Order: sequence, then structure tokens, then C-alpha cells
Amino acid sequence: MNSFFVALNAIMPTFLLLAFGYFLRQMHFVKDEFLKQTNTLVFKFFLPVLLFNNIYKTNLLELFDGTMFLFAIGSLLLLYAALCLIVPRVVREAKQRGVIIQAIFRSNYVIFGVSLVTNVFGEEHAAVASVLSAVLVPLYNTLSVVALAVYTSGEKVKFIPTVIKVVKNPLIIATLLGIAASFVGLRFPGFLETAVTDVARLATPLALIVLGGDFRFRRLKGNITKAMVAVVFKLVIIPVIFIPLAILAGIRGANLLALALAWETPTAVSSYIMAQEAGADSELAGQLVVLSSVCCIPTVFLMIFILQSFALL
Repeated sequence: MNSFFVALNAIMPTFLLLAFGYFLRQMHFVKDEFLKQTNTLVFKFFLPVLLFNNIYKTNLLELFDGTMFLFAIGSLLLLYAALCLIVPRVVREAKQRGVIIQAIFRSNYVIFGVSLVTNVFGEEHAAVASVLSAVLVPLYNTLSVVALAVYTSGEKVKFIPTVIKVVKNPLIIATLLGIAASFVGLRFPGFLETAVTDVARLATPLALIVLGGDFRFRRLKGNITKAMVAVVFKLVIIPVIFIPLAILAGIRGANLLALALAWETPTAVSSYIMAQEAGADSELAGQLVVLSSVCCIPTVFLMIFILQSFALL
């Protein structure tokens, strides 16, 4: 019963914030333009402040788990290689291949991962998920650019522009600054640290409210079978493969949850924008974001419940 309530307390705040955002838009308290502007603000300012704040005041050497980081990188690259081999052979439409590939391997980790680790283990362990994002976010961005370019139009990927695009990502910049500040032992004056912490605490609620407000269930019309198969692979089959392997590798506690959420969280919202820019099937990309965001609520709950029941968290 205790495991049930741990899982429930972890996922319900996320669900309620998503539902609240959906309610606000349905009742016309917010408009699409407001959601778009707020989403930009969250991505460029609030989430970077959250990542920096979680990392900079933490002793990273105590948190560093080489096995977890190697597992995160290795599993992502292995999954990506498998998808690049399989998806083009089973998906006929060229504009859908890159979209499906990135939807399965790319997660909305910064929002969901940091939030859920914090809900289960408290703010003192949030840095685990924040530091892991320093590895995952640049890989997600780089591999998505490659997949969309190669499988949508057959273009060769330009190395320098891709690197510049990744390096300019506000989340990457904030993470690197946080790591540097942690290693040099930087500490803000009390009043400034309080202000930074208050701003950081706005990030996750705002991000989830905006994500909920941007839900369009009508996007699920058409391609529903294809989208559902992709989401089942993403939220069920892949975690069932990789989480037991991570456990066998000896990963436990907050590190295990942070790593598991790299596979279990929904498709990143930015994948929809990137699909538009690449001339891919953006309608399918939007459907995958919505469907994975809805379906992750029960799957994340079950994952946390099972791991907690076996005393792995």
C-alpha cells in the first residue's frame, strides 16, 4: 500500500497541473498566443534557471554515477541505431520516418524527469535528474536533427551548423554554467539565492500548465494506429527492456528513477516544432506528443509503483 501512495504522490501533481492547463484553455482563461509566449519564456528562461539552481549548489562529485551516465548514453545510442534500421523498413511515408524515430527516443525529460525525481526524493535529489539532462538534451537535439534531415529529405547533415544549434540551446548553457559554478564553489548572497530559487520553482508548474493548455485531442484523428504503436514502443516495450538491465547494472534509488524516466517520459514538445522546420509530417508529430503525454500518466505510475514495491527506489 505504501508503494501505491508513493507512486500516486509522484504522478498526481503532474497530472493535475496538465489538467489545470487544459481547463484554463477550454474555459478561455488563456489564449493560444499567451501559451506560445509563455512556452518560449519557460524554455529560454525558467527551465534554464531551474537546471542551474539544481546543479550549482550541489556537490557533483558525490552525485556522479559513472554507470548511470554510461548506461544513459549507451542505451540512447543503441535505441537510436535500432530505430534507424527498423523504422525506414516498416514506415512507407518518407515524411513520417524521422518523426517516428525522434518521437520514440526523444523524451520531455527536463520537465517530467526533474519534476518526478523531486516529487519522489525531494529537492535535494533533483540535481541527479538535472545533471543527467546535461547529457541527454544535447544528444536528443543532435540525433533529432540528423534523423529528420536524413529520413525526410535525404539531405546530408551539416556538422558545424548542427553543433552551433545544440551549443546555443539555453538548457545546455544553463547546465554547463551550473556545473562550472558547482566546481568552483560559487555561492550567491542569501537574498539572491532566495530570488533564484523562487524563480526556479516556477519552472515546472508553468511548463506543465502550458503543456496541458496546448493539448489538442483533435490532433489524434488520423494516424491513430501508427501513433499508438509508436507510443507503446516508447512507454512500454523500451522501458521493459532497459530498466531491468539498469537494475542488473546495480543502479538504485534516485539514480535509477532519473535514468528510467529517460525512457518513460513523453515525447518532447519541441519535436513538433522541429518536424515543422524540417518539412516532415508535423501533424503526426503533434499527435505523438499529445498521445504520449496522456498515456505516460498510467505507465509512469505503474513504473514507480513496481520499482518501489521491490525496494529499488
